[in-house]
Amino acid sequence: MKRASHVLAATLMLVGGGARAETSGPTSPARHEVSVGATSFLTLASLGSTETQLTLDVAWHYTLGMGARPRSVRLTAGVRVGPPGSAELPLEGYGRVELVARVGPWVPAMGPEVGVSGFTHLSRYSESPAYPRGVRGVVQERLGLTYAGLALAPLRFQLGRFTVSAAELQAATPLEDFGSAVRVQLGLLHLGGTF
Repeated sequence: MKRASHVLAATLMLVGGGARAETSGPTSPARHEVSVGATSFLTLASLGSTETQLTLDVAWHYTLGMGARPRSVRLTAGVRVGPPGSAELPLEGYGRVELVARVGPWVPAMGPEVGVSGFTHLSRYSESPAYPRGVRGVVQERLGLTYAGLALAPLRFQLGRFTVSAAELQAATPLEDFGSAVRVQLGLLHLGGTF
């Protein structure tokens, strides 16, 4: 009985010591970041497209490690807000999971994004007497409110506690009717800070 309690105490000390060692020091695997940026995007559907939208992008990021690689996975939750009148509801929310590479200050990232968007109204539409009536409504319905895509941040740099990212790219499609339209997005400039 005494021997079992000694083994249990030693195991707890090792686990506790390992946990302390893992969370201390400069290579802590978890980091929080808040970023603000400007994004431009539009959706191209058959016979039509949305207006190009310029939005303010505010996001919270949580970076964690994957095995022996600290800070290699980045989880993001964010909102994009457009100017009043740019859409019926000029707002969207999104979530993203990215793999992050690190080469000195260069920290490019890539991963899938899903979101709910209020920027889905077709504003430019090709009308023709040859098209059956109601085609525009069908195309509009196929856009839906939800989308999924792949985001890429090739010009992302970390300078101490600050992050700068430019020319972020994304291609996405509506989840309502997968592949019926393409959303093309360019992240113009994003600035972030870790804490």
